[in-house]
Amino acid sequence: MDPRIVFALERTGATSATSLVAAGVSRREIERAVSAGVLLRLRRNALVDGERWRTSPPWERHGMRAVAVAAGLTTDAGCPVVLTHHSALAVHGISLHGVDDRVHLSWADGRRGRTSALVRVHRLVPERFLDAAAGLPVVSVAAACVQVAAACGPEAALVSVDDALHRERMTMRDLEEAVAAVGAGRTSSAPRRVLALADSKAESAAESRARWCFHLAGLPPATPQVELRDEYGEVWARLDFLIEEAGIVIEVDGMRKYRDIDDLRAEKLREDRLRELGYEVVRLTWADLSDPRVVRRKVGAALDRARRRRTA
Repeated sequence: MDPRIVFALERTGATSATSLVAAGVSRREIERAVSAGVLLRLRRNALVDGERWRTSPPWERHGMRAVAVAAGLTTDAGCPVVLTHHSALAVHGISLHGVDDRVHLSWADGRRGRTSALVRVHRLVPERFLDAAAGLPVVSVAAACVQVAAACGPEAALVSVDDALHRERMTMRDLEEAVAAVGAGRTSSAPRRVLALADSKAESAAESRARWCFHLAGLPPATPQVELRDEYGEVWARLDFLIEEAGIVIEVDGMRKYRDIDDLRAEKLREDRLRELGYEVVRLTWADLSDPRVVRRKVGAALDRARRRRTA
């Protein structure tokens, strides 16, 4: 690959044709790179690293798409755009779930623009909620989470909120201020619902989705990240969730939880030990989390077994 193209793509995997031309890459060289698959054109002036795009998961692709489109629009219009919603979260490196593939943005000068199949334009947030990431103007993590809640619903926002809190990319105070001031909360109840459910102890998108299912299913409170210790005080198990009053362990299998067969064997031995100690163990898959009725049925069955055991 042309070293000038490599340098332009190095940080984010995205650039604009205008930036490449300014770096000395000719239009003909750009077209050759596109034809060879070295570059992928998302729109007229928005380019991404072809190989990186093809091998990246959807959430990383969204970040590349957002950077490329923002760079291209800024150059075309001569005015910066501000990435918003999950486009901002992707560039901030926050987990995403249940969002669309469009690039969400505002114009830095407050102008309104047309929405298309690739881009959705929103009103500009107050200045104190503006930030920068990957060298681009973006809304703050907290403001973007509130925007996602209003636009995509509580489950999508909870995944991002929990991740941002867990990695200390924002505080609950930041989130409270964004809910009160950004304005989305005036037209949607979702931001305040997410505010009430947010938990920094969640360690994965699957755990956040599970908590949303527990809420919808009306299940008893489940404590996250419970450590079990042996007689020597050593931690031998860390549970995703525990319904303490009933002795129900809930384990959530995310999309990438187990790396190989050794992980599966270790998990089987751990689960056998939990059952020997009298716990009921419920396993929820990523697919289960798409239907709260499935979650309620699985956890409800475990609650019934625990109840029968106590009365036997």
